[in-house]
Amino acid sequence: MASVSAMATPSGVSRACNTARPRQQLNSVAVQHAACSRVQRRSQRAAVAAAAAAPPAANGAAATNGSGASSSNGGRTAPSSAETARTIVDLVAHGTLCTVGEEGVPLGTYVSYVLDAEGQPILRLRADAVHTANLKRDSKCSLFVQPGEHPARLLARVTLIGAVEPVSEELAESAAAAHNTLHAGGMGVDAPQPTDLYYRLAIDRCFYVGQLSGGSAAEVIPGDAYRAAETDPLRTCAASLAAYMNAEREEDILRISCHEVGAAFDDMAWAEMLWVDRLGIYLRAARQDGSAPQDIRVPFVRPVEDEREARSALTMMAQVAWEAQRPYTPQAVIPAAQDPANN
Repeated sequence: MASVSAMATPSGVSRACNTARPRQQLNSVAVQHAACSRVQRRSQRAAVAAAAAAPPAANGAAATNGSGASSSNGGRTAPSSAETARTIVDLVAHGTLCTVGEEGVPLGTYVSYVLDAEGQPILRLRADAVHTANLKRDSKCSLFVQPGEHPARLLARVTLIGAVEPVSEELAESAAAAHNTLHAGGMGVDAPQPTDLYYRLAIDRCFYVGQLSGGSAAEVIPGDAYRAAETDPLRTCAASLAAYMNAEREEDILRISCHEVGAAFDDMAWAEMLWVDRLGIYLRAARQDGSAPQDIRVPFVRPVEDEREARSALTMMAQVAWEAQRPYTPQAVIPAAQDPANN
């Protein structure tokens, strides 16, 4: 496996984008990378996207950008499964580790982690834990990860499958420092110990179950595709932005839903925004006729890179929906006949 130059701590869903916990660098082995510009990041994502199949729209229809025109996102209306898997693992700092016991029976236990630069978990293991003994006997394992909080929990869940490998002493020290920062306040078996061991889960493949992001379909993502994917730039502010839109701009969300499904404003009972990413939003809406609520994917006209751009895109989306529901037909202006005496 290629050497890792930096390690990132998973970030919580409740923090705003501009206050997200900074990535913890492994200073002893880090290679300093210049920050990518927005253009460079978009080019990198486009290269990854070219190798991935575009997922269908959540509402089962060819999604538009809310204005009736095709989106300019290169034909993609939502992040790929690999990108969503990376985002999920970044949002969460713990999971269920499955190891094989002495009798060949799988054992699921709680484990916390930090991430390396490729999104692979570096696990903190108690030296005397049962799962540690299991891994020393058989390094193959899996790690189940799913956000516990709404609305991130609605996105997807993923199981990382592979084998653990010990890390260097320098990397272990940096991982311990990053872990102690991210998981400060642990008690009992969760409290950091000087004898803790740090192992990296080298991912062979991911078992991914999309929910909002994939219509509950399961798929296997190759490890290389997972490592090449990027986390979504809105992951740390998506939950708070959705909460703001539902509390302060409820009518806008309702109008966007109506416009996307082709319903009259008065025909919709309610609508809520569930999640936002760089390519668009997920909504859930219900009609007045009592039919089951519908999950709707509405893509942005173009990708966004931060919360400010996302708010601007949502405002434009709401404006387009409002104009479509209140069509304006300009009246022709007939010039008055001129008085010949004034010529």
